[in-house]
Amino acid sequence: MSIEVVDARQWVERAESMRAEGWMMLDLAGLDRLGLDGAAERDHRFEIVCQLVRRDVKQRTSLHVTAEGDPPTIPSVTHVWGLAAFAEREAFDMYGIHFEGHEGLSRILMPDEWSGHPLRKDYGVGKITIDFKPQPFLQTDTPGQSTHGLASDVELDALGQIKPADDEARHE
Repeated sequence: MSIEVVDARQWVERAESMRAEGWMMLDLAGLDRLGLDGAAERDHRFEIVCQLVRRDVKQRTSLHVTAEGDPPTIPSVTHVWGLAAFAEREAFDMYGIHFEGHEGLSRILMPDEWSGHPLRKDYGVGKITIDFKPQPFLQTDTPGQSTHGLASDVELDALGQIKPADDEARHE
């Protein structure tokens, strides 16, 4: 499997040429390089990773497309691969990567009123208070439902399994 880094300015042209060669998109995902090795040498923090496959020659490749600017921006390739529409929306929702030319760029996983992008490495983890609702008490007092053999009115074997009733009791 090969890996290629593509500048955002050449992304659409590269995608169109790969599509013409027979490459199909398998996946497209956002990536936050904050804290990764070599991130300081690069002039961008965000990128997308596009997984492609060419089945006729049994090859796979991975393209890393840089997203520069604030907000990070990459041209959309939904006209090249229709599958990119949902993946680009997910990268927008989770990482805040904008896709120029995407006609329906909106949140896909988080509510519309949500602020921030949860998969960014500097996103405040644990700042959301969670209210746990008490769960209803489960009734276990009926025959065969108690956690204690004697309380359930059934006989248990050494492993805690219900012993089958003898044949006389079954035919009555």
